[in-house]
Amino acid sequence: MDKIIDLSCKLLLNRHIVGSSILLVVLFTLVVDVMGLVHPCPYCRTQRLALGVLAIIMMLKAYHVLLARYIAAVIGMTGLVVGIMQNFNHIKKINKGEFDWAGLWIGHPWILSGLAVMALTWQLLLIFDADKQSPRRG
Repeated sequence: MDKIIDLSCKLLLNRHIVGSSILLVVLFTLVVDVMGLVHPCPYCRTQRLALGVLAIIMMLKAYHVLLARYIAAVIGMTGLVVGIMQNFNHIKKINKGEFDWAGLWIGHPWILSGLAVMALTWQLLLIFDADKQSPRRG
């Protein structure tokens, strides 16, 4: 069991594996959107752009340089704000009694935006090397 947990941790901390996986999902959802198979959603498109840009930055060798991190911070935070706002709009519907609980499934915008927020946060943590100990702490 410990080996499985260790392997999972190594995979989740590997910038290239996480970045390429997210980029594949972004490209798939982009194709589905361009083909018109889903409702055009500006929230989703903004989150998809942020996920894609961060995935590309994650796979660069120079992901740690200041310019790459600056772009990641600005675009990542934009995607996070949009995703959190989309979640908050659904919470407002819940409070008004207008939320369709029967329509809640993996493809629901509330679920997808929550997953996007989690993925964006994970990407930012990996880009900013949050898994490594700060040299200042000594």
